[in-house]
Amino acid sequence: MQLGFGLMLREPVLGLKRVILPIDYWRGREFAYACTKLGVPDGAKVLDLGSPKDLAVYLAKYRGYAVTAVDILPEAIDLSQRTARANGLDGAGPGRVLSEVQDGRALPYSADSFDAAYTVSVLEHIPGDGDTAALTELIRVVRPGGRVVVTTPFSPEYEEIFLNEQVYDREYLPGGEPVFFERHYDRPTLERKLLGIAGARLIDLEYWGEEKVRAFHLLGRLGRGRDIISPLEGLLSTIFLRRLAEGQGHPMAVFLTLEVN
Repeated sequence: MQLGFGLMLREPVLGLKRVILPIDYWRGREFAYACTKLGVPDGAKVLDLGSPKDLAVYLAKYRGYAVTAVDILPEAIDLSQRTARANGLDGAGPGRVLSEVQDGRALPYSADSFDAAYTVSVLEHIPGDGDTAALTELIRVVRPGGRVVVTTPFSPEYEEIFLNEQVYDREYLPGGEPVFFERHYDRPTLERKLLGIAGARLIDLEYWGEEKVRAFHLLGRLGRGRDIISPLEGLLSTIFLRRLAEGQGHPMAVFLTLEVN
């Protein structure tokens, strides 16, 4: 909401959206985890790979980080620049956000360029082995001792979702093959694709989900009616989303932190 009020003068539409819907059901938990686990002091150089753009601005404004926010989509980078500019934070250096169009599978930065990196709800959308390639790149560009923080969907059984429409930078041809949208990792796939990469060690892994009440499923069934209660989603997540022990409740996401060797 603070960011929303900061946007009101220069970007009133964006600002109003953030004031009315400051954060959705999952982002509150994911953002809090990233903020807690990055483990770097004010002024540190931090890389954001494809995450929702509010977090980069928040970290620059309230942590003083020099954030480089990258995304494969030019429209996402335009939104990042607009949000940062409206808060007086656009550009390079501590307390600022530098927004660049980049492919996370082949980053242009040299090794050890950043003190830490994070990617919130991104890797699951990269097709094929692109998730492994992107995480390998994050590990490469972070200095030894720095951390890479990841959040991604999880399910007891592996699942892939395809759509008959354009997905991000991937076009759909009418009558053609469905387009990959996202995967939900199970534990074996998580081990194979994200946890076995050389150059880093796992220092934290948390399963998050719901216990008896499936609030997120109920929200999804509301359709457009969800808009009415959307300002309360952040509050609802604090009530229903929990860190779960393995085998407990209904796990829906995994949050993990790697430390670079």
